Amino acid sequence: MNYIQTSHEPLAQYAQYQHHFHSNYEVYYFLDGDADYMVEGTEYHLTPHSLLLLAPNVLHGVRVNTDADYVRCCLYFDPEDISAERRMFLCSCFPAHPRFSGQVIFYENLKEYHFEMFFDILQRVDSLREEDRSQYRAIYLEAFLAQIHLMCQERFPTAGVSGASPVVLEIMKYLNSHLAGAHTLDALSERFHISKYYMNRAFKQQIGTTIIDYLLFKRIVVAKQYLLNGDTAMDAALKVGFGDYSSFYRAYKRVMGEPPSAIKKDSLENAEKMR
Repeated sequence: MNYIQTSHEPLAQYAQYQHHFHSNYEVYYFLDGDADYMVEGTEYHLTPHSLLLLAPNVLHGVRVNTDADYVRCCLYFDPEDISAERRMFLCSCFPAHPRFSGQVIFYENLKEYHFEMFFDILQRVDSLREEDRSQYRAIYLEAFLAQIHLMCQERFPTAGVSGASPVVLEIMKYLNSHLAGAHTLDALSERFHISKYYMNRAFKQQIGTTIIDYLLFKRIVVAKQYLLNGDTAMDAALKVGFGDYSSFYRAYKRVMGEPPSAIKKDSLENAEKMR
C-alpha cells in the first residue's frame, strides 16, 4: 500500500533529529523551510525541491532548525505495489545502505521534474471509489517512480556530510551485517577496542539512538518483513536473533505499537478488499 503525507506547518519541536525505521520505501520531497536530514549517520542539508530516496530498514530522521514553515511531501510504498516485471528496475535507485554501499540518495534543484504533480495526483486517487483506487494508484505510482529513475540518470546526486566517526560507522556496518548475532556492549567494546561507555555515548550523540536500541529497531523492522513474506512469528524472531518468542513479542509491540499477529489480520483484510 502507498500513501501520501504532506506537511505545511512550523515544527520547531523537532529541534533534535527524530529518528525512525520502517519497512516501506519512502520518497521524501522537500519544498520549503530550514531543516536537515540524517540517514544512517550521514547528514543532508535540505534545499527547496530536493529529494531523498529511502530504502526499507535504514535509520533516518529530520531536524527542523527554525520556526519557519516546514513543507514536504512523503510517499511510502511496498515492492508489491509495483508490477513484478518492473519492480527491480524501479526500485534500483533506492540503495539499502547508502552509507556502506557508497551510493548517494540526495538530489537537489529538481523543480523541472514536477514531482509535486505526482503527489497531488496520488492524493486525488486516494479519494476515488474503492473499486477504481487500486488500479489508478498502481499506474501513477509506477509513472512517478519512472520519473525518479529517469531523473537519476540525468542528474548528479549531492553527497552528504558524515555525522559519525569512522568507528561508529564500522559498528553500524557490523551490526547490519550480523543482525542475528548475540551482541553485547562488552563484546562490541572488545571487538572494536574502545571503552563501552565512550562507544555507547558516541553512538547516541552521532546517530541519535543507543547501540542496543539501534539493533533492536533494526531487528524488529526486518522481522516485520519476514512476517509480511509469510514466515511465522517464531521463525521471524529466530532469524533476527531473538532466542524466545516472549522477548520478541514484547520488543515487537514496543517498536511497532501492535502485536506480530496484526500482520496476518492486515493481510486478510487486504485480501478481502481485492475480491
